Amino acid sequence: MKESPMLVELSPQEITELQTLIQRLGPREYPTIERLLKHTGKDFPFLDGPDCSRVPKEEAKLHYERGRVMDAIGKKLETLRVESWPSPYKVRFVVARRENEHEPLRLTVIEMVSDCSGGLSEPAQEDLQRALGFFSREYRYLQEMKPARWYPEDDVVLDETRTRELINEIKRLLSGENPHLDKVSSELAEALRRNLSILSHALKEGFYVWLSRA
Repeated sequence: MKESPMLVELSPQEITELQTLIQRLGPREYPTIERLLKHTGKDFPFLDGPDCSRVPKEEAKLHYERGRVMDAIGKKLETLRVESWPSPYKVRFVVARRENEHEPLRLTVIEMVSDCSGGLSEPAQEDLQRALGFFSREYRYLQEMKPARWYPEDDVVLDETRTRELINEIKRLLSGENPHLDKVSSELAEALRRNLSILSHALKEGFYVWLSRA
């Protein structure tokens, strides 16, 4: 998945103004935008599927309620609306970043890259679950490739830092350095090595990695 060069940045003052307006108009009308505006923390949330498709509609309505004013906030809302607009040819996600309430909220869009694929087959997922056993928590991102425990499970999007962590986890598992883990099957080892090349390509190209269990 590749990130759009278009970035929308809302200052703390602009966020407060929008939150005040949403509270006056009714939070139930803007649940997705309100979720974005409230975000703070080291992890970044992303909106997929139905949530992502709601963003343009809520933004258009909020823009209308503001009186179609094309001030700084109006232009930013319009930019994000256009960038996140659903397309039958592209799968898009809205990403929010803001470590603390004193920093600006940064909103951008990532979209699916059609020429990259990877993952694990169902047998390989089962092999991975057996290999990790009770030590799954030591493999924060690799465990996301185990079989789903329920349906649907949340997808996971990895940026550069998280992709590097996943690569290191795979290498650590393949090295056999942890004597407490079960032996990795040849089928799983082959599949993980294939994914290593894909992950390395993602790092080189600046792509995000999307882990999803259909």
